Amino acid sequence: MAREIATVGVVGLGTMGAGIVEVFARGGLTVIGVESSQEYAERGRSILQASTDRAVAKGKLDEAGQADILGRITITTEYAELAPVDLVVEAVPEIMSLKHEVIGRLEDVLREDAIVATNTSSLSITEIAAPAKVPGRIIGMHFFNPAPILKLVEVITTPMTDPEVTETVRSLSAGLGKKPIVVGDRAGFVANYLLYGYYCTAMRMLESGHVSREDLDTAVHVGIGLPMGPLTLGDLVGLDVMHHISDVIYGHSRSPQHAPSTMLERMVLSGRHGRKTGRGFYTYAKVGSGQVVEDELTPTADEGHEVSSVAVLGSGALAQELVGRFEAGGLAVTHVADASEDLFGLAAVGLVVEAQDEDVEEEAAEELRDVDDLFAELGEVTAPGTILATVNTYSAVALAAISGRPEDTVVLRVHAPTPNGQVVEVGRTIKTSEETVATLRSVVTAIGAAPVVCKDRTGLVVDALLVTHLNDCVRMLDEGYASAEDIDTALLFGLGYPMGPFAMIDHLGADEVLAVAEELYSGTSGFQSHLAPSPLLVEHVLLEEPFLSGE
Repeated sequence: MAREIATVGVVGLGTMGAGIVEVFARGGLTVIGVESSQEYAERGRSILQASTDRAVAKGKLDEAGQADILGRITITTEYAELAPVDLVVEAVPEIMSLKHEVIGRLEDVLREDAIVATNTSSLSITEIAAPAKVPGRIIGMHFFNPAPILKLVEVITTPMTDPEVTETVRSLSAGLGKKPIVVGDRAGFVANYLLYGYYCTAMRMLESGHVSREDLDTAVHVGIGLPMGPLTLGDLVGLDVMHHISDVIYGHSRSPQHAPSTMLERMVLSGRHGRKTGRGFYTYAKVGSGQVVEDELTPTADEGHEVSSVAVLGSGALAQELVGRFEAGGLAVTHVADASEDLFGLAAVGLVVEAQDEDVEEEAAEELRDVDDLFAELGEVTAPGTILATVNTYSAVALAAISGRPEDTVVLRVHAPTPNGQVVEVGRTIKTSEETVATLRSVVTAIGAAPVVCKDRTGLVVDALLVTHLNDCVRMLDEGYASAEDIDTALLFGLGYPMGPFAMIDHLGADEVLAVAEELYSGTSGFQSHLAPSPLLVEHVLLEEPFLSGE
């Protein structure tokens, strides 16, 4: 049964701590904030004032409401003033010795039944609680930044946590309008564990030269539909913070997917921490600014050749869509529904796209033109400079060799639109010419999509990141750590996803996700274990069972 909480304390009034103070005060609670010095106390007060001022300016809060919120808050440097609180949240820096010091000081002044919560995002709650005199009252209460806006609260228990404490914190969080999920103590908990698995994978793509920084962010923001790309996110949060949390999670999990990026470590050691230092993955107009300015890595606008005519080979839904998109983009389109027809009429077109429908019955599939034969013929009948592409899951390297025109041959991947737009990926080989790449960037832009250019590797960028991430979510569910509903809640309300990962799997089709997961696993050297499709994903596909009820 939950206890009643009327007065709370917060220790540490940086951006996160001050945000937690505001959440409690907005919820009608009396709040006592504690800082280590008067200077830091005033900084915390300024953060609260600025945050509520913004709310007033946006019409989300009137001046009387602001005064009411601020009137519930006392800011002090004296721990003794926390004596009457029912619950206190520590939000000091992520240093274990400092956490222990704070809890020791709290135990000197708190009532024995007062709850002590830690807002750590990565450290072990069990280790934080171990030296405490009353470890059963210590619990994780992980808010997400900005705390007044993001609704997720991860409530993290240890083997010692009193069940009444757990229910009290869960109930309090829900009463504040938050979306609490209750989980056990594990590195990264739910949201950060899943986020950093995807983030480290993205870092490896950039570090290996698989994709440029701009195209990586576009693939995630536009192609997957997340609020921002991984590099923009890292610069916003702080690369030092990202590196520290990656280290902590990997140190506990030893998951290959969470192995820290050496590139990220070098950037941190070089003082490139993101917006707060004026330079991270991108360069900013000034320290603390979010305005990106050009630097030595900013791509130049290479010129391709003009394409005024396109040929689309195939009769399926995607072929029909491409015909319409190219026509809407002002291009003259030749549609060859049956690729076995005479192709000599394509000699003068600027781009040929193979789009035969692979998703057909077995009998119909036998009637499709063999792609190897098709590209061999296209290499002969089209003029040098004509770009040869496929939107199906073939190897650009193999087709480039078969066509005899490696400088002109690529794969394209047309992704479904997201709320942020639509991505068309261009998979290139070591022989693809820069003119071909520049030309395709122009063509993709002309049809209203965002181009992403990368090496021709299994999954390119969008599928390689998204499906690996979704598979990781299923693995977490299979381990019994959190429910599908709680995982969806965590990523929806903590990370701003457009839909939860299990809602996404049910929407895309678990069979489609599994098919790509199997390609990624078999298409990497050494069959890396962390890429193996989760047995639970296979089970849901074979039994045709959605992950979420009511789907």
